[in-house]
Amino acid sequence: MKVATSLADADVSHPSVVSIGNFDGLHLGHRQILKTVVERARDFGLQSVAMTFSPHPIQFLAPDRAPRLISTLDQKIRLMSGTGIDLLFIAHFDQAFSRLSPEHFVRQYLIEGLKARAVCVGGNFNFGYRQRGTVDTLREFKSSFEVIEVPPVRVRGTIVSSSRIRELVSAGEVWAACRLLGRWIEIDGKIVSGAGRGRTMQVPTLNLEPENELIPSVGVYVTRISLDDGPFMNAVTNIGVRPTFGETKLTIETFVLKDRVPEQTATARLHILYRLRDEKKFASPDELRAQIAFDVQRAQKFFRLLEQGGGERHG
Repeated sequence: MKVATSLADADVSHPSVVSIGNFDGLHLGHRQILKTVVERARDFGLQSVAMTFSPHPIQFLAPDRAPRLISTLDQKIRLMSGTGIDLLFIAHFDQAFSRLSPEHFVRQYLIEGLKARAVCVGGNFNFGYRQRGTVDTLREFKSSFEVIEVPPVRVRGTIVSSSRIRELVSAGEVWAACRLLGRWIEIDGKIVSGAGRGRTMQVPTLNLEPENELIPSVGVYVTRISLDDGPFMNAVTNIGVRPTFGETKLTIETFVLKDRVPEQTATARLHILYRLRDEKKFASPDELRAQIAFDVQRAQKFFRLLEQGGGERHG
């Protein structure tokens, strides 16, 4: 997959099938749209293109109302590379871009820039100055390209959307969020030094400084962690403020269940699978240690069920 940040870099030499969107999280609804793009492009020998924006338009236009994004830009690029899309065009969203009329956007980017012969979007798609453009606006250009409207994807009656996934993650309902994503929740970041209490309690932990904006609510979770792009290891992660020790700073601490952890690690990728319980204050470190042992037992049972097919696999 080629990644371009300008039309000049994109250098589209032949007609394409295009989709446009923020694609935050690249959930099942996004994947259905991109699957349609790739299939239609393949059927007609065209190039498949996804156009997205950086920063997120709301982050630029109204930062106080901007959502916490599910994925970082690097994660979005990596996830997009697995969809079969030929070209990912990341348009820089700035003041000039925000003031493009829908008609100007269509002519400059879709017709002239990306040579679109078909445009594939969801029914709630809006674009252009003050979001005045709609799917019906695109249909006004039917002499230039076909408009393919992809119906929303539903999972157990719920319409899949980035906003709904954000609500679930913020509430700690990560298993339900994973269903809509079609994969595990993912947090990337650096491994940083902690207070060192884990080692004194004989439950040494890895402390993650996240790059992601959206973090699940405070609690204890079944997770998997990859260090420096190594294999994923089963783990338990506490997201919280360590109230037993009277602290207030939010931390993400991960205890690896069985695998040997390298002494020197720089980066980590954390998959969050299932919520075990709320974080709470314990009367003593010994009581906390006993609870951690119980959390580990429950996590091990979860992984056994997952391996036996007793749970859904998301990634």
